Amino acid sequence: MAVQNSSLAKLQSLNGIFAIYKKQGPTSADVLNVLKKALLKEAGVANPNPRKRKKQPLKIGHGGTLDSNASGVLEIQSCCRVRQSN
Repeated sequence: MAVQNSSLAKLQSLNGIFAIYKKQGPTSADVLNVLKKALLKEAGVANPNPRKRKKQPLKIGHGGTLDSNASGVLEIQSCCRVRQSN
């Protein structure tokens, strides 16, 4: 997926590991989806088809699942996978 220079720089700054406190109720996947949507919006990048996993501009995942009835720290990793537009 081609991305403009300013969005590319913002997405690259999002690479890393985050520790997020998950409250009781949402699943780990729910937390990932909300976080990914917020990070892409902040970078100014549209995610036209979230089902095409290989073409996603930002890959995000968690280090272990917390049950929806559990609360605690959820380890999340993110990686920017974009190429610069000409």
